[in-house]
Amino acid sequence: MNSKPAGNKHTLHGPPLNRPSLPVAYTTVAGQNLRRIESLSDGVFSIAMTLLVLNLRVPAAALVRTEADVGPALLGLLPSIGGYVLGFLSLGIFWVCQSTQFTYLEHSDRRLAWWHIAFLLVVGLLPFSTAFLTTHFPLRGAVLVYWANLLLVGAALLGSYRYAQRHSMLRAVDAAVSQALVRRIVLMQVLYAAAAGMCFLSVYAGAILLLLVQLNYALGLVADRWLGD
Repeated sequence: MNSKPAGNKHTLHGPPLNRPSLPVAYTTVAGQNLRRIESLSDGVFSIAMTLLVLNLRVPAAALVRTEADVGPALLGLLPSIGGYVLGFLSLGIFWVCQSTQFTYLEHSDRRLAWWHIAFLLVVGLLPFSTAFLTTHFPLRGAVLVYWANLLLVGAALLGSYRYAQRHSMLRAVDAAVSQALVRRIVLMQVLYAAAAGMCFLSVYAGAILLLLVQLNYALGLVADRWLGD
């Protein structure tokens, strides 16, 4: 009685059970864990938000000797406090934007993971650009450095969403929702650019406009149909 070799056993409807697997490229399986990307993002944002407070320096004891010195010492901190609020608002706004994107992401790949890493790279610069702004304000260049940082963050965030759109990585998203996500980022950047342009007329007016834009997107002060909030 003849017997077939054990190594040539076939399934009923398929190839041999011991058929060697085809080679798999690492790049085709890397970066697929959305939870890990989201956890990394939360960590970077939490650290960046914490670093902002380091710009608030307690007034030296030599400057606060009496009760009368407390008020002027605190007034001297107003630029740093303003920068802290502005930086915290910026980080909060972009965290919400990225979190909203994750809500609609169905899966990821290596390139999308690197899009988000690039986004976090420029997010991590916000404590520096905020400190630069508060240290060198009212120089126009200080505001422009901060604006450039916001521009890079927005560009990376928009790029990540567009990549996910092109490669069908999103859940079934209504066209109006998708347009709202893109409109928010684009219009936000237009308003940031307007604030930067205003600095060439008045640095103070440009800084105030920038703060108002941040307050709007954080608090929803203006209706969605006007500012994509």
